[in-house]
Amino acid sequence: MSDPQPVTTEGESLYEKYMLHHPADIRGCLKQLVDKRCVLLVHAAGTDNAVSVALAAGPTSLVIDVPREEALTAQLLAADRLRFESSVDRITVRFATGAARQVLHEDLPALEVPMPVKLMHLQRREYVRREPHGAVSCLLPVHVQGGARRSVRAAIADIGGGGLAVLTSDDSSLELRAGDILPDVLLELPEQEPMNVTLRVQHAQRVDQNGRRAWRAGCSFVDLNVQEQARLLRYVMQLDRLHAAKLREF
Repeated sequence: MSDPQPVTTEGESLYEKYMLHHPADIRGCLKQLVDKRCVLLVHAAGTDNAVSVALAAGPTSLVIDVPREEALTAQLLAADRLRFESSVDRITVRFATGAARQVLHEDLPALEVPMPVKLMHLQRREYVRREPHGAVSCLLPVHVQGGARRSVRAAIADIGGGGLAVLTSDDSSLELRAGDILPDVLLELPEQEPMNVTLRVQHAQRVDQNGRRAWRAGCSFVDLNVQEQARLLRYVMQLDRLHAAKLREF
């Protein structure tokens, strides 16, 4: 099948930060739809929604079941563009592809569509937070008592596409308050180049850390660009896969 051209779905520009662009991430999300036999709503311009199921996700294509109504199948085959919506683990998944063609899957009729070039992965809480695998930290350039400014290393307690929680070492001169904006935070994710982000402190409190006082603060990302969002999503999805694997082992 020829490579599909980028397709912009209705309202997609409003959700650009939720888009997956990396082929491995898109394929991983589609594979979840297949593994969990998720129901798909398929729509072509001028047609009713057809109900289908994801059957297989290959390197360059997605195979879905044919709708029960033959007329809907014919309409989908005649369309140049198809739009899909599904849900996996309470996360809404939306994407668009090029034209479908009829194939056989396990000796039964099916439809094959090109792999989408981008996919929206939208969760109600924006993104699930996951605890990092191993020690992950960041450098916070913060004001300390007396008005001085310096960098403080903080462990990342959990992270998601919308924000993270940091846990600082004991430092009596450090103050974190809700509403504080922390620019130029150096985020050091495993196997990635460090990235500079801006954080907004949503809540902060003193906690006991191994018998010593420390700050724990929940922060949200401010004005991430598309490339930064994609890097974060790849990392969070990797953590999500590790979490799911541990659950299966348990």
